[in-house]
Amino acid sequence: MRTKKKRSFTLIELLVVVAIIALLISILLPSLARARELSKRAVCLSNLRQLLVGNTLYADQHNPSVFPAYCMQGPGTAQLRVFDLNMRNYILQTPPTTNANNASPSLDLWLLNRIGATTPKLFVCPSTTDAPDPAQDFNQHWDFGGPLNLSYGYQNQHDTDCKVLKPDSGALYPVIGDANPYLKGGVTSQLLADRVSAWNGNSANHTSREVSQIAYADGHAEAGRDPAVGLAGVQPTGNPKLKPYDNVYSTHPSSAGAAVDPGNAQPTPPITGTAAVANGFNFLCNLGSRSDTCLLP
Repeated sequence: MRTKKKRSFTLIELLVVVAIIALLISILLPSLARARELSKRAVCLSNLRQLLVGNTLYADQHNPSVFPAYCMQGPGTAQLRVFDLNMRNYILQTPPTTNANNASPSLDLWLLNRIGATTPKLFVCPSTTDAPDPAQDFNQHWDFGGPLNLSYGYQNQHDTDCKVLKPDSGALYPVIGDANPYLKGGVTSQLLADRVSAWNGNSANHTSREVSQIAYADGHAEAGRDPAVGLAGVQPTGNPKLKPYDNVYSTHPSSAGAAVDPGNAQPTPPITGTAAVANGFNFLCNLGSRSDTCLLP
């Protein structure tokens, strides 16, 4: 009896199959990466909404009803210190609220952990390489361990013309959002150039700096294509790309005539030398009389 000889693939056929598989992978991988990033953004938005709930719980426990603002500075005091190791290890006592050196948006946010309204995981955006703060007993600390434990910026309430945030501050009042790109995101370009670039001045939290995700006083959170999402004001002159809304990542000179900050200057990077305070991340953020919001760090 004659047996049939099994036919095998030729080398050329195998190479064609491998090439087709490689082509399909190259087509699908960007789509999968995009889907993963969009999923991470959804988790990030959920984090911001839950942090707002934490703010509301904090306000419910205080009279008057306000969002966290631990230490208020006097008028014109622009220096802030975040991720302060001294405050991190201030275990047995309560830090004074009248010490201007304690003015810190990161300390403000840590208060939500202290009252049990949040956990460190909520303060980490999954699109970043940050990790939750390792603290086990939140009441043993007054600040985050460092910048890699906090992916979000909080409204600066520690300078001249700042409002004390309240639950009824309004739908358009930004409270918390993706980190400031000029302080935590490593962006060094001049602010106006960055604002009119392909990145639109967005936070560095998300891929290609496509969006800045912000949560507002009325409890909603959304992704914006640029950081001009604060209160409405006057249309800036000279560049139509700058919108007539407050840029939540920048400061404004007090002598300027615009009603809000369209994005004139970024907060000063960390202070060094004699002006620096040991063990802290120090910078200047003089909001001036025309700024409405600046999310820090």
